[in-house]
Amino acid sequence: APPADRNRLVPTIQFEMFQNDKLKLKALTEAHGYNERDLHNIYQRITWDASADAKAVGADIAGNKMKPELQERVSRACSIAVGATLATEESPRGKLLDVGCGHGAIVSSLVEAGLTEPDMYVGIDLSPEMVRNAVERYGEERNGRTGKGRV
Repeated sequence: APPADRNRLVPTIQFEMFQNDKLKLKALTEAHGYNERDLHNIYQRITWDASADAKAVGADIAGNKMKPELQERVSRACSIAVGATLATEESPRGKLLDVGCGHGAIVSSLVEAGLTEPDMYVGIDLSPEMVRNAVERYGEERNGRTGKGRV
């Protein structure tokens, strides 16, 4: 039975179902050698995959625009990142790795900040559905203006 203070909030049958599910989950994690971090990553991927289309559609409906204060911070960060990739006499041109690229939300900000070469940007994400949305939004191109490269 649930603790006394939970009796009024959680019916006994639901508490028992929770306890049974908890035991099943423990058995599965032990059988497959998963740890807490593995489970976190699995749940995160499932969540992102499930919400990928909605996030991309929501961004498209909003004209792929962020709130002005957020856009300002993103634009500033993109300018710094693109600036860091520029070749100098001492070092060759660098590259941008967008870890957790999602549906490509910052690609247009990177282009506006001066991203010109297709191989300067690579976006990766835990969710293949997010990457699929990025590819659908920007094609196989990393840079929509140059028409070269891929996400």
